[in-house]
Amino acid sequence: MGFYIYENWQAGPRKAVIHDGACAFCNDGVGRAGGYDPAHATWHGPYKSLEIARSRQKAMDVKVRRECRCLTR
Repeated sequence: MGFYIYENWQAGPRKAVIHDGACAFCNDGVGRAGGYDPAHATWHGPYKSLEIARSRQKAMDVKVRRECRCLTR
């Protein structure tokens, strides 16, 4: 089990969203079926703990920092 950060700069402000690796949107850093365009986004991780992922996210140069709903279940 790990945590990942999805960084996206295509739509709107640059953002970084933390996901649990088991999340259907994350799929252990692979993303949803069909993948993602590396020209517009990237996955960071895995990180061993949510605290480490939060720390890495905080250090990123992004405008929007969020956590996926998968972390509140």
